[in-house]
Amino acid sequence: MMCNYKLTEAEIVSAMQLNGRGSKNMLIVLVMVCVALVLVGIFTEYKLIGFGSAIGSLVGYFLILFILIPFRAKRQYRQHRALRNETTMLLSEQGINFKSESGENKLQWCDIHKWGYGNGIYLLYITSNMFYIVPARALSNTSELNTLLEKNIGPKKAL
Repeated sequence: MMCNYKLTEAEIVSAMQLNGRGSKNMLIVLVMVCVALVLVGIFTEYKLIGFGSAIGSLVGYFLILFILIPFRAKRQYRQHRALRNETTMLLSEQGINFKSESGENKLQWCDIHKWGYGNGIYLLYITSNMFYIVPARALSNTSELNTLLEKNIGPKKAL
């Protein structure tokens, strides 16, 4: 399957937020820390510290996710011309080929560390924090990509 797409600023922001949201384990740890801090506030004389720290942790997380990450993603989109180029993606049994005026990347399936999907965006990770962005709107048949990803990489990872 072959498709062409041009990433939008909104898609870059969405992809960066999906990546920045953290893994399921990280979110569980965040919740556990907040619960522990609330318990400190309830059962000790350090009420202000316990409740304040729990609230501060959650506020900090959401500030990063909804203010800092979008700000930085928009700036990267404006600064990095390759993100704005039209990309041609070719899916095959051997892997995925990305081609644009900036260059060409041929990924074998074994090069992809994990993959995830959310908000109409596929993230194909080549390391734990570097990924290719593929908008679902560009695909005529998302089930073909899903099938190849599940067959060659494994089930979708929670993003």
